Formats: sequence, structure tokens, C-alpha cells
Amino acid sequence: MKSTLTFAILYFFVWSSILFLTPKDVFHSGEGIMRWIIFGAIFFLLPYLLYKSIEKATLTKTAKKGIAYLSVFLGIPFGLFLSSQSERELEDYGKETYGIIDEAWLLVRKSRTDVWSVRAKYNVGNKTFHTSTKENPEKTLFEGDTITIIYSEKTPQMSEIIELKKK
Repeated sequence: MKSTLTFAILYFFVWSSILFLTPKDVFHSGEGIMRWIIFGAIFFLLPYLLYKSIEKATLTKTAKKGIAYLSVFLGIPFGLFLSSQSERELEDYGKETYGIIDEAWLLVRKSRTDVWSVRAKYNVGNKTFHTSTKENPEKTLFEGDTITIIYSEKTPQMSEIIELKKK
């Protein structure tokens, strides 16, 4: 019983840490090991901790595994939460700047249609930032193109390429 409670507490601690203690710039920078650590926590560590915390429950082993595997889908509302938070912050603290497409390539996908993708770099103050990879299905942007970027004054890593915003 004691170990089950420990795993349950760890489960809630990890989720709380991801939601409330992780700096926003980690989620919005296109690089860094912290993004992979959070990815691993959401898709591997949290389901394991949940499974261990319900191990003593009077459910079949298959049901316990199913609950643990299905907990991965908690990443979906988390992603939606991050997206709405980003939109709100860009509306409240958004500034425009110019950037340059520094990478453009055809992203080949196995089971879906290939898509043209771009990444841009832009300067805020004396620092250079990169957008995350953005899809450009119309193939309108190419390497070297100058584009307009909206970024957050509070979190400059949070950005959008205005030319790719859905109209």
C-alpha cells in the first residue's frame, strides 16, 4: 500500500512539475534536451507511474495496462492548453519583427502526404531565435525569403510566421 501511494504522489508531482514549474521557453524553443525529457516524462514515465500506482487495485492486469497506455492521451489536452496559452500571450505581448527563412525542405512522411516545411530565424535584441518547424503546404516560402514574425516580448522563443497564419 505504501509503495502504491508513493507512485501516486510521484505521478501528481511529475504532472505538476511539467504544468507549473517548466519554463515556457522550454516548450517553444525548437531545440534542447529539456523538450525530450518532458516528452519522455509524458509518454513513458507518467504511464509507468500510473500503472504502478494502480497495481494493487482490484482490476485485471489488462485493464491496468489499458489505463496506463490510455493516460498517454492526456498529452492531447496538455498540447491544447499550451497552444491556447501561446495564442493568448502572442495577442497580449506580441511584437512584430522581420526574419529570414533559413531552412526549407520537403518533409517526407510515410503514411501521409509529404509537406513543404520551413524554419526561420529572427533577432530580438542581440539574440537570434529560430521558429519551430512550420508547414507550408502551398510551397510559397523558400530559403532566404524575408518574412514577418510575431513573437512574445515575455517569451521571445514563442513565435509565429505571419505569412503562414490561416486566414
